[in-house]
Amino acid sequence: MINRLLEGIYMPHGYCLAWEPWLITLHAASDFVTFGAYSAIPVAIWIFVSRRKDLELKPLARLFAAFILWCGLTHLFGLITLWYPVYELQGVVKGITATVSLTTAFLIFPLIPKALAVPSPRQLQAVNDKLQEEIRSHRATLAELQSARDELEVRVAQRTNELGEATERFRALFEHAPVAMVMVTQAGEIQQVNARAVSMFGAERNEVLTQRWDMLLPKASLESILREDELGTEERDGTAPPLETVARRVDGVSFPAQIGVNSLPGGATQPFVVSLIDISDRKRQQERDRVIMRELSHRAKNLLAVIQGMARQAVASSSNLENFERSFRDRLQGLSRSHDLLVGSNWGGVSLLDLVKEQIAIVERTDESAVAIEGPPIMLSPEATQATGLALHELVTNALKYGALSQEGGRISIRWSIVPVNDAPHIRLDWSETCQLSEPIPSQTRRGFGRTVLERIVPASLQGTIELDFTASGFRWSIEAPLAALTC
Repeated sequence: MINRLLEGIYMPHGYCLAWEPWLITLHAASDFVTFGAYSAIPVAIWIFVSRRKDLELKPLARLFAAFILWCGLTHLFGLITLWYPVYELQGVVKGITATVSLTTAFLIFPLIPKALAVPSPRQLQAVNDKLQEEIRSHRATLAELQSARDELEVRVAQRTNELGEATERFRALFEHAPVAMVMVTQAGEIQQVNARAVSMFGAERNEVLTQRWDMLLPKASLESILREDELGTEERDGTAPPLETVARRVDGVSFPAQIGVNSLPGGATQPFVVSLIDISDRKRQQERDRVIMRELSHRAKNLLAVIQGMARQAVASSSNLENFERSFRDRLQGLSRSHDLLVGSNWGGVSLLDLVKEQIAIVERTDESAVAIEGPPIMLSPEATQATGLALHELVTNALKYGALSQEGGRISIRWSIVPVNDAPHIRLDWSETCQLSEPIPSQTRRGFGRTVLERIVPASLQGTIELDFTASGFRWSIEAPLAALTC
């Protein structure tokens, strides 16, 4: 075929057109423009297909590009054959073009359903409009959700603040509670203690937190306190009744305590808040009250015995009922003054100075210099208060009736001091009267109840010795008794 082309056995196509310039130009220009257009279209298709990565009909598009390109080549060879008779090459190109065209025609029909499945621009616009509407709806929903979220965040923040404030209040109440508070787990581990509990258990806070419940309260386990038979109605509110037990400080020292257990809400796994009160003072007070009651019973019996003795002596020394009533009443009043002082001191002892002032208060004299009182502070025991009060009452009564206080110018001196006797401290109490009696009272004068008190009852009660002196210028009574027998 090449030899035939070289030998030139064919005529150019221009002879067929008689080499008419306008006709040659028309064919040449038409073929050239068509070839250019057919060459540009496949390039555009190829660029489009290469850039659209998601295009599903890429093979068909490439096949169309090849078909158009080969159609353009036929026009190119049509242009060439106007001057060069290369009809064999033109035939080959047309054969390839026919093959490509046939292949394209054969493959295009199966692809029609897929092509029809591709949405049209109107359909795409409708779908796009629907999507835009859904987007606007979603945006509205999103705005509502955003508003709801903002409102929820505000509520959560408010609730968080409220919970925080409640937590702070609980922590403050827990920490500053007037009783010891301990938070204990179901396993008996101490989680939290307040300041009163730290002080009660006598250790640092961290040291208390390392302890177990049964180390601090060995006789009060949670199991025994919260048993069903002990809870009763408290099962409904989670509060166990107060229980007295023996607690133990970190240093091992035990003390009585009252304990109450409150379960926190949230189920059986929640810890317990345990309140403790150190009742050592209460126990001591109860014991003291029992001692006082026993002592009061004993003293009441002694007082009744004294009153009975006073009554017998008053009967024996009284010539008539009026004298008995006056004598017995005065002595009861003197005894009651001593007991008033004892009650005021809760039977803890009475100052000797207060006792003297209370007994001498029955003297109604405008001249305050008639009585001189002097002595160091001494606290008398209840027994010594009662005995000394009886003696002072008899001395004051005697002074009012017969002694220094029965006349103008009489003077009384009441002095006491602590003196050593046989290397033991003793109290010396002196009652001295100064006055002008017509004649000294004889020592053989009949002894009444008052003299019996001064000479026998009081010395025996105070384990002391007395001195009694009657003179024309006055009267003196002194007693010395061991300090241990008179003081608390």
